[in-house]
Amino acid sequence: SAQAEAWKRIVDFVHARSAAKICLQLGHAGRKGSTKEPWLGQDVPLDSGNWELISASALAYSPKNQVPRAMTEADMAEVEQAYVQAARYAEQAGFDMLEVHMAHGYLLASFLSPLTNVRTDGYGGSLEARMRFPLRVFDAVRAVWPKAKPMSVRLSATDWYPGGLTGEDSVSIARVLKEHGCDLIDVSTGQTIPEGRPPFYGRMYQTPFADQIRNDVGMPTMAVGNITSADQANT
Repeated sequence: SAQAEAWKRIVDFVHARSAAKICLQLGHAGRKGSTKEPWLGQDVPLDSGNWELISASALAYSPKNQVPRAMTEADMAEVEQAYVQAARYAEQAGFDMLEVHMAHGYLLASFLSPLTNVRTDGYGGSLEARMRFPLRVFDAVRAVWPKAKPMSVRLSATDWYPGGLTGEDSVSIARVLKEHGCDLIDVSTGQTIPEGRPPFYGRMYQTPFADQIRNDVGMPTMAVGNITSADQANT
């Protein structure tokens, strides 16, 4: 609640000085957690005091990172409630919009991708099964977030790796999220596994994935990544 009060000061500042809306992104680091600040080393574990990590499966992000514990039903219930409480705090702080982070190999993303989810229970296997827990979290948050306020989800539209998520998979994921009350998809890509590499980093290189979801699902999208000029933003 102290953090919510601190954020309320920032939200109130934004609302008092502009017509801008401000969105809070909720995430859980999953197997990428317990690491140093990025400027001290990207995804490098702490020198000491590391905490236990959880993920969809017991697969480390890289050889230098800890091996996480595959989540149990009890873990899932606990994480779901943490998201719900965070969403309530977000409303108390006065945020205009909420985004649930399901990209970049973090906790919820680790369930979506077959590269990071090798579970053999009801939360692994088919795309529908891999979506179960992330969707459960989304539904729980949507239930406590005011109906009049929008919610978005950030997705890695492709893992940039054979056997991983593709643009077509993300269209399917977005379609289900839309049915569950998601208003907007914030489209990024990759960062699921260290080996995943886009074939190029050209200007606006992720916008085709945002276009695909926007057109095929019929819902608004946000595009990010190498959008560097006003002309590109207008395009």
